Amino acid sequence: MALPVSHSAIALGLNRSRDPAVILAVVTLALAPDFDFLLVWGFGLPIQSFHRTFSHSLLVQAAAALVWWRVRPMRLQGLGPFLFFLILASHSTYDVLCTADSADHGVMAFWPVTLERFGWPVFVPIYRIFGESPFSWQGFLSFTALECFLAWPFWRLSRSLGNVLSDSE
Repeated sequence: MALPVSHSAIALGLNRSRDPAVILAVVTLALAPDFDFLLVWGFGLPIQSFHRTFSHSLLVQAAAALVWWRVRPMRLQGLGPFLFFLILASHSTYDVLCTADSADHGVMAFWPVTLERFGWPVFVPIYRIFGESPFSWQGFLSFTALECFLAWPFWRLSRSLGNVLSDSE
């Protein structure tokens, strides 16, 4: 299960701006797809019906990037539409790699075109070493420790990708 530390590390690695407002926007954007939890927790809706659905869709994220391209404030010019999309897509991609059961907890990457959920459990064996669930104090602490351990390599990898992308512009 991906936690906010790794999502943020990946987004910060992709970012090149040193502007504090852009950095705050990048971290917020990295966590934005999980705001669908507000529907689950706030309104008591079933998690399987709403989490990792529309907010994790690459198509919705691309549409959001197009909207961002047209309405972004001057203060956030360092956060271009391509980076905006890349950060949102990194969240969904990382969730796919941390999903053990694609049928139940996978990501609807192409919602609304298809309701198929995708999951490729690349990091699941590492997470299972630390326990099955972060929803207890012991699980939360062990998963947070794992996330802090994984954050640096994720940051370095995304930093390298960000360097390649910025060099190609």
